[in-house]
Amino acid sequence: MKQELSNTALSNIISDILIHYKIEHICVCPGSRNTPLTLSFTKNKKFKCTSYIDERSAGFFTLGIAKSLNQPSVVLTTSGTAVANLLPSIIEADLSRVPMIAITADRPKSLLNTGANQTIKQNNIFKNFIRDSIHIDLSENNSIENIYTQLDSAINKSIGTIGKNSPGPVHINISFDEPLIDKNTSYDIDINLSEKNTYYQNFMLPKCNYPIIICGQLNTDSQSDMIIGLSEKLNCPILTDPLSQLRFDKKQPHIFSYYDYYIENLSIKPDYIIRFGSKPVSKKLNKFLNSYKNTQMILFSEYARYNDDSYVITVKDIDGIETFNQHNKNLLNHITDLEHKSRKILEKYYTNEYFFEGNILYQLLNQFKNNDNLFIGNSLPVRTLEKFCPNLDKKIRVYSNRGASGIDGLIASALGVSYIKKNERNILIIGDISFFYDMNALLIANQYKLNLNVIIINNKGGQIFKTLPYSNKIEDSLENFWATPIDLNIKNCSKLYNATYSPIETIKDIKENLDKTLNNKGLNIIEVKCEFKNTLEIESKINNEF
Repeated sequence: MKQELSNTALSNIISDILIHYKIEHICVCPGSRNTPLTLSFTKNKKFKCTSYIDERSAGFFTLGIAKSLNQPSVVLTTSGTAVANLLPSIIEADLSRVPMIAITADRPKSLLNTGANQTIKQNNIFKNFIRDSIHIDLSENNSIENIYTQLDSAINKSIGTIGKNSPGPVHINISFDEPLIDKNTSYDIDINLSEKNTYYQNFMLPKCNYPIIICGQLNTDSQSDMIIGLSEKLNCPILTDPLSQLRFDKKQPHIFSYYDYYIENLSIKPDYIIRFGSKPVSKKLNKFLNSYKNTQMILFSEYARYNDDSYVITVKDIDGIETFNQHNKNLLNHITDLEHKSRKILEKYYTNEYFFEGNILYQLLNQFKNNDNLFIGNSLPVRTLEKFCPNLDKKIRVYSNRGASGIDGLIASALGVSYIKKNERNILIIGDISFFYDMNALLIANQYKLNLNVIIINNKGGQIFKTLPYSNKIEDSLENFWATPIDLNIKNCSKLYNATYSPIETIKDIKENLDKTLNNKGLNIIEVKCEFKNTLEIESKINNEF
């Protein structure tokens, strides 16, 4: 049935559907063309609306909210380049499988290719990075039933409830003609939920003597008990990535962290690999995985394969995994021994004497408490976390943007988590370049009085490139094309954003002062100045002991 819809009525339909799916968080980027939706969202008390001027940061803020809730949140923009600025956050949501809904207002089709202001080709602009894209133009022959069906399907694809589709971003592009604020024409339609249609399989593990579990990034801890239960059933080790939600959870004798130091030198090789989550951070561990064929490896997931080259089985829980009896503990004992030896070597460098990035992150994490939220930056921080911070008997939730692993939007994403976790301790650890790149997102912290501790590992810019094999082939005079030190005073930057500033200059400072600082409300900026040359020298010394 064809019904004439107004801008206001269409906006209210979208509001009704979002409410139906209990989607309540909406970040509105101010503009004119999106006025019908902005009015509908902000006038509805069931929505929790925020507003931010920078679409790129707003997209990452929305992503952070979705990560912390593990359900879709919405970012709304006006037309033109405002839409294009969402691309980085949509790419990250895509590759990290985070449900997110981008709603963009568009100009009428009649204005395309006419030189009209703020008019670009927005339809399907994110085509390579979304689960679904729909375009609604009320001037076309769209029935209300068809509009609802498209919207309903898109939201379900974002959630990940249609077929085996993994969660991710969707794009809803809507052309609004003037007058933007019009009459609320009536509409009549029954809202019917799409049925969840996810298929799970039972799977019989092949006979094997030395199975091993490798756990990469997982967005939630919902599979943790299953993974530990399977390892106990198989008497096999679990190599836990720092983003797995297992490493910083509880002490368990099957959980191992220091594999980066021994994975290349196992005298007992696994004969079957069981994977959970995304590919791990460790390059050495990924190289190890690449040496196995799919006949020797399986990836267990709640969803079908996405951005992964492994053979995938969709299972819901451990009951869907059948095994032959496993009693051989040789590999478990072997890795236990290697882990113990690695710990003994590294513990010598976890003292006040050694002020390098590995010990800095180790000491930082030891000051964290149960139920703290850690957002870890890309580049060096996450790699340092992976190599130097072992299994802790603390429940620390770890967030990251490791889908595309960019340094853009890290502060905004951490603030999205902080917005949801208002009453908890929220900590972001990033490098100085990541901080400067996304610094203006700190306006959100002031605007909504968020609690966030930003710990900046200031090694004077992009020093990860000095760890790459070709670094000695680059002349010193060209270094600024790789490493990018920025001559800005972080203490002065803190004043600009009304943040409390604290310096850390020694390991003793971390042990004596950090916990008190983390308990402060509001925005705290903690600067850790360190010489990367010192880090390289100490890490070289450590590596020579293995």
